[in-house]
Amino acid sequence: MTGAALLAKFVDFLNQREIPYMVVGSFSSNYFGVPRSTKDADIVVEMDADSWTRLARELPEGMNIEAQGFFEMVTATRKELISTEGSLFEIEVFHLSEDEFDQERFQRRVQVDLGEGVKTWVASAEDVVVQKLRWSERALRPKDFDDVVKVLYRQQDALDFNYIESWCQKHGSLEHLKEARAAAGV
Repeated sequence: MTGAALLAKFVDFLNQREIPYMVVGSFSSNYFGVPRSTKDADIVVEMDADSWTRLARELPEGMNIEAQGFFEMVTATRKELISTEGSLFEIEVFHLSEDEFDQERFQRRVQVDLGEGVKTWVASAEDVVVQKLRWSERALRPKDFDDVVKVLYRQQDALDFNYIESWCQKHGSLEHLKEARAAAGV
């Protein structure tokens, strides 16, 4: 099963249980930008630890949760890791934090079809840009900057640059945004 199919299976599982979530990371930037390969999917869920524990017992067949969650340094939130039998693909599940931007982007998420026929909530294109710039600076990951350039290029006429610039100003990544815009020619 492909990574996209495994993600669709997990998203369908969340949709059936009406659990609020959004796909972030590479799958969201792939949707708005230029697709690249990835070994995992990142999802933010809005639920407390007790609800997560109950949900983890009901995971779809072939999906297993690591016994112990992790604290993710880049996002400063709790992360659960779901492995998939017969595949190296993993699903990283982050708990929605109280961070002002995390709350805002969760409210702004949009529903799309990522290509597997399952309606999926993803971060908006603007929020993908802002978050990828944060990750690019915090974790020093060039691939995130490249993702930003590709989203800016593909979505340039549809983006709310005032919104993006406002958050980049708050996060101290405005210069990085200017570099990305120059690289994208927008």
